[in-house]
Amino acid sequence: MHGEQPKVHVWRALREPVLAGVIWSLTALGCLALRDALGGVILVWVPSGVAVAAFYVVRKRHWAVLALAMLPIQAATIWSAGIPLAEAIVYSISSVVQSAIIASLSTMALGGRSQVPRKFRQLGGAFAAAIAGCLAGALIAIPFRAEQTVGEFSWWFMANVHAVIIFSPILLNLVRKLTARGNDVARSGVEPSLYPLLLACAGLAMLALQISQVTLMPLLVAAMVMIAVRYGQVASLLVVLVYAVCATALSIFAGSPMPHLGVGAGEATLVFQTWMLTMLATALPIAAALMKRQQLQRELIARNREMRESLTLFDLAEETASIGRWRLDLVTGEQDWSPKMLEMNGLPRSLAPDPGDLRHRLPDGGSEVFGQIARNKETLGTYTFTYRIRPTNELERVLRMTMLNEFDQRGKRTAVFGVAMDVTEQVRREEALDTARSRAMRLATEAQKLANTDPLTGLPNRRCTFSKLDSMSLVAENCGSPLSAMLFDIDYFKSVNDTYGHQVGDEVIQRVAEIARAQSRKGDVVGRIGGEEFVWLIAGTQESAARLLAERLRQAVEQGFTGTRLPSVTISVGLAYFRPGDDCESLLARADAALYEAKGSGRNRVQRAA
Repeated sequence: MHGEQPKVHVWRALREPVLAGVIWSLTALGCLALRDALGGVILVWVPSGVAVAAFYVVRKRHWAVLALAMLPIQAATIWSAGIPLAEAIVYSISSVVQSAIIASLSTMALGGRSQVPRKFRQLGGAFAAAIAGCLAGALIAIPFRAEQTVGEFSWWFMANVHAVIIFSPILLNLVRKLTARGNDVARSGVEPSLYPLLLACAGLAMLALQISQVTLMPLLVAAMVMIAVRYGQVASLLVVLVYAVCATALSIFAGSPMPHLGVGAGEATLVFQTWMLTMLATALPIAAALMKRQQLQRELIARNREMRESLTLFDLAEETASIGRWRLDLVTGEQDWSPKMLEMNGLPRSLAPDPGDLRHRLPDGGSEVFGQIARNKETLGTYTFTYRIRPTNELERVLRMTMLNEFDQRGKRTAVFGVAMDVTEQVRREEALDTARSRAMRLATEAQKLANTDPLTGLPNRRCTFSKLDSMSLVAENCGSPLSAMLFDIDYFKSVNDTYGHQVGDEVIQRVAEIARAQSRKGDVVGRIGGEEFVWLIAGTQESAARLLAERLRQAVEQGFTGTRLPSVTISVGLAYFRPGDDCESLLARADAALYEAKGSGRNRVQRAA
């Protein structure tokens, strides 16, 4: 099994070269039989076309194998026709060199082995490659030809050139058709409608080449040009090949390819070959130009198809995603509204694509939209804004517009393109979320306030007051700043409740709280810590000043009920100053001791803690 693998690779490498050599040999024997057995003239040396096509088909890295395979086959074929072996070898070398030069130069001119000449530059390069290769091959063979006249050299040279120009492309097209797959088969073949036209050209050629009374040759050229226009390059080459076949047939039966000229077969052959070259030079450029045009048309059709598909997808996206588009040409004033864009703005879809000036129907007369356009006249990237619109008998809509400026080569803005999206539901959800968030924050703030506030007086409650005292004590301890704690309560408050009731008692507590709040300064803390008991925390004030504040509070309470329907009350105050090493509990404990001392001394007085 392993020994068969190299044999398979060798056969694959030799298969195409050997096949090309066999085809070359058969066509060469056929042409020689046509000349020697039937007496016909050789207008096109078909084997040259076969050799060049072989170099096109075979990859360049396998050209050496192709040459080595074809050389002995060609030499044996030529030797079998009665040519001396040495001369036959030279002719085969000439043929291989000629084919390699033509294939190499024309591939460079066309830009690839599978390319077809669509430009005049490519066509000229292919012609030049054929002439250069055939001239090189003829020059190699000249020293070995017994007799070589100018006429014979011209005939041989043009027979090779015509074979390369006419037969090689036809053979390559046939190879593509045989090796094509799927849809490529149809594109690589010849249209069936061409065959009747080729038969008509053959009949016209038979008449034109024989009738001397009327010159019909221009009709042959016209027919070829028409077919080239309609069917392309390969068709024009087939027409010339049909003319050559007709001329060859006449040379067999009438002794000359152009009997109407009344000259010898050799001279008539040169005239016909020159005429063929002229027709090719006329028709092939036309066909190349038409192929380029057809290629551009196909590209344009494909691009238009892609554009239609893109627009279809965009229209589908507009309908499903509530997206509209709008374009304003700032030079001509023309607009392009998509139906969805009109609908989103509360306008009839039937107004698309250019509804005219609609500023009076846009919110604020279009001031938001056109104001943004004016403010962003030099913006290179996209810019986005939102605006609200309330169509007649409809709810308000919120549109988000993304705009893009279009500039010319001088940098002047020529148009604006915009895409709008209906974000009404999104905005409503965001607004509802913001409302819910604000309400939650307000409720949280209120809850925190309720948790830290005494509901009767609105003062900080016991928990909040002690928390603030902890913080103030840490500052006093760490920074050495003064801190005073004033603990006070209402004298004989139980008698007030017993005499006037709890409702009046609550109002008395509220009045004392108002007076204490009024006497406190910014940064002080006045809190209710239970029943009729209050705390006033004073930071940053020396002891003497704190004593004056306590006395002023006592007097304010004593005088604060005059003129009210509430019974007059007094307060007793215990005042303690922060000492190093104090904490919240020790400071309040000393203030509480001072308060009880004030009560024991007759009430309605301020007592400083020891």
